[in-house]
Amino acid sequence: MGSGPRGALSLLLLLLAPPSRPAAGCPAPCDCAGTRVDCGRRGLTWASLPAAFPLDTTELVLTGNNLTALPPGLLDALPALRTAHLGANPWRCDCHLVPLRAWLAGQPERAPYRELRCSAPPALSGRLLPYLAEDELRAACAPGALCWGALAAQLLLLGLGLLHALLLLLLLCRLRRMRARARAAHPLSLTSPLVAEPAQTAGTALGGGSRGRITSLYTQDHCRPNRQAVNPPRPLTLTEVEEESTKELGE
Repeated sequence: MGSGPRGALSLLLLLLAPPSRPAAGCPAPCDCAGTRVDCGRRGLTWASLPAAFPLDTTELVLTGNNLTALPPGLLDALPALRTAHLGANPWRCDCHLVPLRAWLAGQPERAPYRELRCSAPPALSGRLLPYLAEDELRAACAPGALCWGALAAQLLLLGLGLLHALLLLLLLCRLRRMRARARAAHPLSLTSPLVAEPAQTAGTALGGGSRGRITSLYTQDHCRPNRQAVNPPRPLTLTEVEEESTKELGE
């Protein structure tokens, strides 16, 4: 009775357990002995190099092949790797070797890698790979390999900007033409609020204005002070009296 529940529990645990990863086998072109993987002198290139190696690899031999570079992250994916034999390969020291140079810089022992020399480009031929600066490797890449994509993207953005400006200019021209046509079709639409009022209203306004002007003139005339009443005549002098008498006798 007691074995039944235990057996069911064990079966359930087996079903729920994650599937175990199969151990990576030895790559086809290489020979493996324990944790040592020997792929040396097999004419391997970038294209024919195995994509992965066993995770427990501690020593990797790639000597005597036709390798000019290694895929990025190939050596970093081997956590137990202690030594990699990379000599006798025509390494091309350009931007593609930046990951390998970074891996070499992180190794505690550099003695096994002191003989790694560059075969190309001519400016770096014969130089020791571990002692090259990262900037030298990046500068060795042809500008086209690094910049064609960025240049194409910039040209595409420039073309889109010019196209946008052209479309905006065409839209403005279209709006101006539509406005000119609207003005030509309705020439009085802008001056219609300024039409004179009806004649009756104008006449009423005119009559009212005339009466207003007459009333104002009448008020001004009657409100103007009488200068004769305010200023009485002055008395005549003796000379003026004689002149008046002479005029009367002459008449």
